[in-house]
Amino acid sequence: MTLVLKIGGNQLDDPAFIAGMAAAVKALPAPAVIVHGGGQSIKALQERLGIVPRYVGGLRVTDPETLTIVMMSLIGAINPMLVAALQTQGVQAQGFNGADQGLLRGEKLSHPDGDLGAVGVITTVRAEVLRGLLAAGIVPVIAPIMLGIDGTFFNINADRAAGAVGAALNAERVVFLTNVRGVLKEGAVIPTLNRTAIQTQINAGVITGGMAVKVNAALDALSAGVRAAVITDLAGLAAGTGTTISHDL
Repeated sequence: MTLVLKIGGNQLDDPAFIAGMAAAVKALPAPAVIVHGGGQSIKALQERLGIVPRYVGGLRVTDPETLTIVMMSLIGAINPMLVAALQTQGVQAQGFNGADQGLLRGEKLSHPDGDLGAVGVITTVRAEVLRGLLAAGIVPVIAPIMLGIDGTFFNINADRAAGAVGAALNAERVVFLTNVRGVLKEGAVIPTLNRTAIQTQINAGVITGGMAVKVNAALDALSAGVRAAVITDLAGLAAGTGTTISHDL
């Protein structure tokens, strides 16, 4: 079973989470593919350098200066940190960005609300590269930086990158690792949801705020072609629990 793990930027500031993630990946029955974000780190570095982050439709506007910061954060700091944590646990891991072996290729993303700058949408994933690594027992750790057709770099939304990678691999699941057990209703995890049920729970005020963002990311993964998406925490990854989001029947 091919598994894609998406790790969000909020969790990457917590050393205990990083160590727990590495231990959980080691305990998996087969190597997984990891796609990570880094939004909080990027924002903090922008602010330290006096750059005000700008967003259009919830996506970061990536001008040339911001693209440099994004690459510094994702490729220069976060990616090797995750690889090191995995290696420390005895997991063979290798860091990647979209330029490595042409792993992620695509084009500029057009947005109806305005110009996002160097923000891209993936059109091609070299799944054979990832399959070769998995077959060799190596965990690929992917920073969501994409190579354009003309050789330029683009920033990619990490949730959408995880969905594209999962679809290209025909992954059984894309797991969105968070700090909550899943989608909760009255304190209990809702074990399964589909698109129709999600809309019902949003209308009822059960799914709100940050969880609504996570659920929409899972729906994006389904739209990309993934069979199922799971929202869970580290304990749920180990136990196989959380909220599984699947296609409407």
